[in-house]
Amino acid sequence: MVISPAFGLSPKPAQEVSPQAKGKHSATAKDAGKTAKPEKPEKTAYDYNLPGADGKDVPLSKFKGKYILIVNLGRNSSYNAQLPALSKLSDSYKEKNLVVIGVPSNDFGTAEPGTDAEIQKAYADAKVTFPVMSVSKLSGDDVIPFYVYLTKSKGAPAGGGVHWNYTKFFVDKEGKVIARLDPDVTPDSPEMLSTVDEIVAGKYKPKKASEKAGPGAPDDDDDD
Repeated sequence: MVISPAFGLSPKPAQEVSPQAKGKHSATAKDAGKTAKPEKPEKTAYDYNLPGADGKDVPLSKFKGKYILIVNLGRNSSYNAQLPALSKLSDSYKEKNLVVIGVPSNDFGTAEPGTDAEIQKAYADAKVTFPVMSVSKLSGDDVIPFYVYLTKSKGAPAGGGVHWNYTKFFVDKEGKVIARLDPDVTPDSPEMLSTVDEIVAGKYKPKKASEKAGPGAPDDDDDD
């Protein structure tokens, strides 16, 4: 026997589901089986190379487990008077796992002219006791990737791009850039020595941007 609907009542139609809702439910079901992709670890100095004097790349990972001081050199700059003190600093702190690396560049006041062979001979004649890399571009569009990391990475010290010769960067044992000193901070100055002592003792705390504010680096038109 067929039972008719009660008088005046119609069968309730099935509820329709919009295509958008269907897609949403479908996506939710698919996402339920997925796990979030792990974030890529931040790069460190150990992910980069410097061009070596012999034409081969020198991986910064070669210095893993040491503190690194990177200084851009210019032998015709007045700041080159710091060179003997920089060598002395390298010798004095070698046993405390500090490595000094010189990076010649002709970008600032054309203070580093000549071929790589001529530049290497000049530093050898000056009896430099730390490794000196090949001449590198440290400004403009062709700046080498390692210097992009030193100046623009998430944890980079304030100061932006390198402005002049003898700008100094410190990298800790984990490969993180933690400090930057201006060209006029000499290797034998109290500021430099106290910074180095704190770093090699593992007590250095990177300064906040507000604490770094102060006189800027020399202008690009400085003729020293």
